[in-house]
Amino acid sequence: MKRFYETNTITYNLMSFSAFKAMLIFTSCLEGPKSYEDLQQIIKSHPYLRETVSIDTIRIYINSLKKVGCVINRITEHRIAKYYIEKHPFELKINDTQVKSIKKIFKAIAKSIDFEDFIALTSFFEKFSVYAINEELQEELRNLSPLKNIDTQLIHDLRNYVSKKAEITVLYNSKNSGHEDITILTDKLYIESRKLYLSGFNSKYKTYTKFPVNNILKIQSVNIEKPTLQTPELVVKYEYDKTEDSYIELLSNEKIIKETKNKYVIEITSKNKFDIIQRILFHANKCKVISPTDFQQEIISCLEKMKEGYFGKQ
Repeated sequence: MKRFYETNTITYNLMSFSAFKAMLIFTSCLEGPKSYEDLQQIIKSHPYLRETVSIDTIRIYINSLKKVGCVINRITEHRIAKYYIEKHPFELKINDTQVKSIKKIFKAIAKSIDFEDFIALTSFFEKFSVYAINEELQEELRNLSPLKNIDTQLIHDLRNYVSKKAEITVLYNSKNSGHEDITILTDKLYIESRKLYLSGFNSKYKTYTKFPVNNILKIQSVNIEKPTLQTPELVVKYEYDKTEDSYIELLSNEKIIKETKNKYVIEITSKNKFDIIQRILFHANKCKVISPTDFQQEIISCLEKMKEGYFGKQ
């Protein structure tokens, strides 16, 4: 342990190989059925082990796991016996008070991270819930996610197309128009008010729009190489209060167009409306949008929703 504190590195001298191999076999069989040969290869290819073990040795490890309380079942696939762990004595025991705390933690973290981090967080809690004896917690953690009623393949596809800024045509379930095809130049996936949205330039209204993903029924077509839509640049002007201790570091797409004793007037230009909104909100009460009017109203609406999140509707 002293050596580990000095180097912060795991070395062969710091490992119990027998315990580590037992843990490796345990986690491997927990993930799904594994044959003796599968487990041999897992141990041989592991960067900390790279060891060839016999089938008899694998059998000893499996029997040892049974002795400590693991229920290990066998299935046959293509005449090959494979083993998996159906149950084990290491489940998490979580009481009602802890359930409430875990839910609060999930909600609090989910409000302050971007979509990709939220995907990772959701994946963690899904794995976490599997090991919890408390079935109510398992269900509640699943229900907390804004992604719970959305097809996972659709989310996967949208993440891929957004990363490529692809133009997609979707079958969309509009409250006003019913089912209709809409072409979107994709820009961003994000969580807002516990819902997943896709934002991008909208062919129908010729403006940057956000779409609730649960209203997207399916993706009809994809155009990656030659998009027909172009997102126009948005130019926003805002005032920034000057104080003795304040300092503003301009972004590459910002410039000061006017300066008075008490204020800067700054112009920011971007094709990504969401990024401008984030920039304005970052400045908090030091900043006031002065044009264009429709963007000013959008910021006001955003602030009102944030207020509702803290105090509810007034």
